[in-house]
Amino acid sequence: MATNASLLPTIPRIFFLYLEPVAITYGMMMNYASRLDIFALSSTTSETLPIPALVVPSLTASYLFSMMLYGLIILLASPPNKRLVQLHIWILIIADFTHWAGLFSTIAQNDPRGWAAVLDTSGWSLEVWNLATYPLGTLAVKFATLAGLFGEICG
Repeated sequence: MATNASLLPTIPRIFFLYLEPVAITYGMMMNYASRLDIFALSSTTSETLPIPALVVPSLTASYLFSMMLYGLIILLASPPNKRLVQLHIWILIIADFTHWAGLFSTIAQNDPRGWAAVLDTSGWSLEVWNLATYPLGTLAVKFATLAGLFGEICG
């Protein structure tokens, strides 16, 4: 039986079925394994209620896991529908922008300069750089897929 994944050109199909789910899984595991200072700080900032340090990684992991499963179900268990594939990609684009919103608000909450600290990248760790730049690549693939640069989405 054909699925939505069969509508995608080869490069986006590989990206959405394999590369992005692996990257999402890596992100979920790294939230716990690396215990990034940025998450620990966000749990103790004076501007918000103190929360346990594992709440943010836990919520992040559950969100990422849900998004990953949602995407795989849309691509692998739904009958072919070009419009559904396009809408799915748009939802993933929105998720990339919300990724930045969460990251940048966490940086702003943890620095006395507030939102100005987001623009001062000199103090960013390698992990923060990774969190900030990863969506550039995923957005490029998603917009290129919608624009037909890898080939048209069939259907």
